[in-house]
Amino acid sequence: MHSSMRPLLHFVLFIALVGPTSSLQCFHFNGLPDHAHEEQVMKTCESTHQHCSSSLFTYRDLLNGEVLVKGCSTGNTCNQTQSGPVKFIHTKETVLCCDTELCNEHLMPDLGEDPRIECLACQGNPSSCDGSGHPSLRCGPSQKTCIEVSITTALSQDIHHTMMKSCSNSSSCPGLAAFSNGQNPVSYSCNHRCCNGSLCNKGNFKVEDPGKENGLECYSRSSPEKAGTMRCRGPMTQCVDLMGTTNSGIPVMSGCATEVFCQGLYPTFPIPGWTRTVCCTGSHCNHGKSTTTQDGKH
Repeated sequence: MHSSMRPLLHFVLFIALVGPTSSLQCFHFNGLPDHAHEEQVMKTCESTHQHCSSSLFTYRDLLNGEVLVKGCSTGNTCNQTQSGPVKFIHTKETVLCCDTELCNEHLMPDLGEDPRIECLACQGNPSSCDGSGHPSLRCGPSQKTCIEVSITTALSQDIHHTMMKSCSNSSSCPGLAAFSNGQNPVSYSCNHRCCNGSLCNKGNFKVEDPGKENGLECYSRSSPEKAGTMRCRGPMTQCVDLMGTTNSGIPVMSGCATEVFCQGLYPTFPIPGWTRTVCCTGSHCNHGKSTTTQDGKH
């Protein structure tokens, strides 16, 4: 054989033994499963990757959610499920594979009969949290509703508005938690609104109307040194004392409150020295100018 033919013969034998280089194309994606169809892109695989894959990572306990990863695969972990705890988070990975061109376009492990909903997530002033243009959050297995909370704080001359959006359990949507110490019609208002269905919490900030006088009168305080009386409004049907750490028995603040506020079902807000809340029913049932302790009826 002519010596010039040997290199060509060796090349032909090499191709015959190892096969042609791969040109398989697969869809690539990394993110929330609901976004895969719009955001996945086509990429060419390396020669060692002969499969397209879709891997669903789920995590529970301290954090809850799912991440879908699509791409090329060697096939070593195809059609397997692995799970285990990792630092207070229980993880589970399910991998599905296929071996034809772009075959993982709609390939995704089963999310189950009860897929988790997705809610808008935001916390800040109303101008930044109003409406629907916000990031989304995949809810946990027990979180069946979306929630939005409008908070007004007016414990001094300044009035602050805050809005929050997130996932929630239906049992944690108590309604209105409101309190007034007599300086303003509403000193603190936290209005919870829940809804069913993904991304349904796209409402705007709601300013709470204190309502008309309801016939209840309570002792009021804006500080331990300043006591008086006030007429309660709207759903504020309880007299309340915000008690402190001192032994004097004099509340840090007193006034009118809703039942939800008395139950503590709201995000906390800072008042110096406030450690517990005591509520009671009936006019003037809370602390007056006396320094003796009167626990009241919860």
